[in-house]
Amino acid sequence: MSKVSKLKKLGIMLIVSGMLMSMLTACGGSKTAAADDTKDNNTTAQTDAQDQTDPDENYETGDASLDDPLNQDEIGDTELLVVSFGTSYNDSRRETIGAIEKAMQKAFPDYAVRRGFTSQIIIDHVNKRDGEKIDNVTEALDRAVDNKVKTLVVQPTHLMHGAEYDELMDSVKEYKGKIKSIKVAEPLLGEVGKDASSVNADKAAVAQYITAEAVKKAGFGSPEDAAASGTAFVFMGHGTSHTAKISYSQMQKQMEDLGYSNVFIGTVEGEPEDTSAEAVIKKVKKAGYKKVILRPLMVVAGDHANNDMAGEEEDSWKSQFDASGAFKSVTCQIEGLGRIDSVQQLYVKHVAEAMNK
Repeated sequence: MSKVSKLKKLGIMLIVSGMLMSMLTACGGSKTAAADDTKDNNTTAQTDAQDQTDPDENYETGDASLDDPLNQDEIGDTELLVVSFGTSYNDSRRETIGAIEKAMQKAFPDYAVRRGFTSQIIIDHVNKRDGEKIDNVTEALDRAVDNKVKTLVVQPTHLMHGAEYDELMDSVKEYKGKIKSIKVAEPLLGEVGKDASSVNADKAAVAQYITAEAVKKAGFGSPEDAAASGTAFVFMGHGTSHTAKISYSQMQKQMEDLGYSNVFIGTVEGEPEDTSAEAVIKKVKKAGYKKVILRPLMVVAGDHANNDMAGEEEDSWKSQFDASGAFKSVTCQIEGLGRIDSVQQLYVKHVAEAMNK
């Protein structure tokens, strides 16, 4: 069984175990089955986190001691809290989330930069495995209150206004009376928009930044040069059932508007449906490209990038593209968006805009 399949099986076993416990408790009469169902439901994000915390982990993720969790006190009056889903891949965490945080420190020297993760599973795993303590969002906000912060700016590193962003906003609302001023900056892709044709300046910028980086990494001078050589770039995002999933369609439209005929957007979850591996393979094949370069459309290069995209198992995107028999070569660039300087600066721009609201 593949590593990815084992991890997904672990998540399913945890859910089933919780359901069995719910049934037993209901039979005992101490709790209602409905209450236990609510408690035991796992969100997509939680399942993803379980997939990234393999109990039989036998792969190297880097030196955790090189990463600064930014959980210190003595914050002062002004704080910039950078909130991320998180990753248990130490090197990627430092090179992406850590790089964004450092860009914030450089751009806003009068603000104390602190970190908060939304995935408790990842927080617990990193703490247990490496002894590194990272604040969750509640802990980070409580720390701000305890340190008597007067002005707080929150920058989510999330891609879009999805479920994680919504949950963050709910958490922030609970502190509206405890901190004098709280402002929340836009996620990377900005406002969602009404339909697939609703693109904005943020999406246009990100489309250009990530394509330029992929093209440069591949050794081409431009997307057109790559296209002339028969090379296509496929950016694999996560996907979501949230209404914000239209953001992926908008990114594909943006690529087309920029004239990047050899750039395609896909998602692990296949939501929207036309972003599934099968759908994207058909698109690239129909367009006539014979060489494919896969790259994550994610801030970090964690489990999804290393396994779902570039893994050796048959269900990885690389394996599926290879198995199609339509391409001469399929290679991967395993780098998160957070490593790209221009992406970091877009987050900085969002913070500046929030400060000036």
